Amino acid sequence: MENTKDRLAEALKEHLKTEPLSRVTVRSLTQEAGVTRQAFYYHFADVIDLAAWVFERDVAGHIMAHATYAEWADGLERLLTYMSTHQEQVEAVISSLPPRRVETFFFEAFRDMMLAIVIELDTQNVARQHPQEVGFVIQHYSVCVAGHVLHWLAAGMGADPRELVSQIKHLMRGQVQASLERIQTGK
Repeated sequence: MENTKDRLAEALKEHLKTEPLSRVTVRSLTQEAGVTRQAFYYHFADVIDLAAWVFERDVAGHIMAHATYAEWADGLERLLTYMSTHQEQVEAVISSLPPRRVETFFFEAFRDMMLAIVIELDTQNVARQHPQEVGFVIQHYSVCVAGHVLHWLAAGMGADPRELVSQIKHLMRGQVQASLERIQTGK
């Protein structure tokens, strides 16, 4: 079953190299993927639904592939650059989704990233001793990064991804570690 979804996803990506999302049809996708229309509709309501699934899967995968303290900013910059380069397709997918789904998706993806970073930085096992406080740290920094990305999207992706990420990175440099230390020392 997953193979069918993956084949449709690859077919969609191929189509998006040469045409906008609005021109992609179920027929062309099923022909390229070698699956039936029935198989398509078993998994997805329409092309937009497939595009949303691909977007969420790929973006979340990209974020988690760079979910380390050393790599998160470079990964975020590459993600925003990719989204900016494929602005028409990204906007078509995002505009087809309810705003709450988009917001929740980005928050959850960045929360997973931040959790991985906190686990990496938490050499003193602060999370085990203070799970609620560390949970709030994860939530706080996830909301910060997601908020900047959502604002960037809402503003039409006009800001240079390199500059935006540089500013976020500058403000966050050392802050997660410092937050963990403050929790541990109670200061």
